[in-house]
Amino acid sequence: MLVGTCPESRSLVYEYVRNGSLEDNLFCKDKMPPLPWQTRIRIAVQICSSLVFLHSNKPCIIHGNLKPSKVLLDANFVSKLTDFGMFYLISQSESGSNLTGICNKSNPNFTSLYIDPEYLETGMLTPESDVYSFGIILLQLLTGRAGLDILKEVKCAIEKDNFKALLDCSGGNWPFEEAEQLANLALRCCEKNRLDRPDLVLILRVLEPMKTSGIDSGPKEPSRIPSHFVCPILQVIITSMGRCC
Repeated sequence: MLVGTCPESRSLVYEYVRNGSLEDNLFCKDKMPPLPWQTRIRIAVQICSSLVFLHSNKPCIIHGNLKPSKVLLDANFVSKLTDFGMFYLISQSESGSNLTGICNKSNPNFTSLYIDPEYLETGMLTPESDVYSFGIILLQLLTGRAGLDILKEVKCAIEKDNFKALLDCSGGNWPFEEAEQLANLALRCCEKNRLDRPDLVLILRVLEPMKTSGIDSGPKEPSRIPSHFVCPILQVIITSMGRCC
């Protein structure tokens, strides 16, 4: 949430997100504790629902830069997407085409693990590009792996009926059938041809029931209503009763 501005430093001030990024938590940077599998599924649901919201906007908003470092986690490990490319706003024609000609091969992160391979070939960014990136994140939530070969490793493990060996055991006692279903869904998201990737709404329908399949053991912070706060616009103190001081 935008709190205010600091003209002196030409900065925008946002709410403090206590638990950093999904990247920090997932790969246990700075000795962070591992995320429980229930929390990981809940995060996947939240990312997916956020993308559905962005894509359903008219004109469609494509994130275009989705990766774990762009998913921030608050005190209760609720996900917040950040740094989505507002310049990726696209208009939809009468034919329903969502293509936009964007090519930025000068970007040093162009060959990122999370970038849609079809975008690499054509320079065309589509909503399905976000689906590809989400698929990679889903595989990382399941395996805890950050390597460039994650797609190949998961495909090989499933073909050999050995996916259980890839599951990140630090996440706890995964429900294996659900985890394997998510892995197959993630691989579909990462199909090279964008037309072969599933719709995010359908993905959300699969994820939602899994969110409630186990008790979320993620850390919780009790809700606390402050007695007052300073309005960043009016610069006045407002009490919890809604009165200005």
